[in-house]
Amino acid sequence: MGATPAVAVTMVAGARTAVQPVDGELAGWNPVVLAGVVGREVLERAGLDADVLDEVVVGCCDPVGAAGADVARAIVLAAGWPVSAGGSVIDRGETSGAAAVQAAVAAIRAGQARTVLVVGLGLCSVVPPGAAALNRTYGAPWGGVAERFEEVGGLLPAPRLSERAAQAAGIDRAELDAAAEESRRRRSEVETSPAIVAVAARPGDSARRGVYRGDPVAADVVRDWGDAAELPPAFDDDGLLTAATFAPPADCVSAVLLQAGEAPASGGTATVAGMGRAAGDPFDPVGNVAVAVGRALGDAGVELAAVDGISVVEHDAATALLVARSLDIDAERINRGGGAVATGNAGAAEELRVITDGLAVTGGQRLLLTISAGPTGSAAIVWQKDI
Repeated sequence: MGATPAVAVTMVAGARTAVQPVDGELAGWNPVVLAGVVGREVLERAGLDADVLDEVVVGCCDPVGAAGADVARAIVLAAGWPVSAGGSVIDRGETSGAAAVQAAVAAIRAGQARTVLVVGLGLCSVVPPGAAALNRTYGAPWGGVAERFEEVGGLLPAPRLSERAAQAAGIDRAELDAAAEESRRRRSEVETSPAIVAVAARPGDSARRGVYRGDPVAADVVRDWGDAAELPPAFDDDGLLTAATFAPPADCVSAVLLQAGEAPASGGTATVAGMGRAAGDPFDPVGNVAVAVGRALGDAGVELAAVDGISVVEHDAATALLVARSLDIDAERINRGGGAVATGNAGAAEELRVITDGLAVTGGQRLLLTISAGPTGSAAIVWQKDI
């Protein structure tokens, strides 16, 4: 390994809800309340009391509405945790969850905190993707910067950029269909993640109010799209992405507890070995990911070949393929347990899901690399797990 940070940072526990489709069994939950449920579970798994919390950092790419108004502080108060625990919200687009983890690690390394709970919010039934950008009541987002890009096609969401990049890279629809099917197969065959905490079903009514039904929601819903080859293009008539190869919005809340020092080796614990992030061309759907990964590996003092598991947040079936090409590796190495194409993408919660699920695997995986990437940038974290 490379130079050891002055303060080691360990993920001592993690938990998440099941990933559910929009308007499904989690649709009636308030993000603040559900985050408290998951956070309490994380503390219980760590065997710690809430009094140890110095900070709650929330990753959320659309911090508006039910996820707005300083949602981190709201989570602390709603959960009944000590009022002395601070709260911060990180919005870094497609890398909000990873950025929240990195901010927490930086605070611990700097001695500003010892124990930090990081939450990834992704209840897309309540706050849909793009909600922050669509709210024009208080002025257009980005201060009109987007207008400068209109002459070259305009700024597009990650899936549209992925489609364009896949076409430019010579990736055809058959490859994307095959990648989606493989993601679904792997996710269907993997054992239920021990990171999942069962919560009561609250599907919501026609007025989007939570209907408490009490049934436990304890398993991810894997999508069934039939024969991918028969599906029409999702965006353009000559486009590559379809309903099968595009990861639709989903519902999930994830959380990890980070603490200064090295914890005794046990299932689900891991040390942060290295971190990196980067930004690039706003038309790059994987956000200059090679630079972010290179920085994380350099921070950890390891080579990519030494990494045992690589988990990437899938916006669509092209994401992993494009990341693999950027890193010059075989796409088979990525998401061995399947990805978000199979279940839907819950934003920042999905970013923390790849961490909790990846580190919950027992045996045979010493180094895990988690990657978040999109047109707003990329972020990578190397986790070291003692086996």
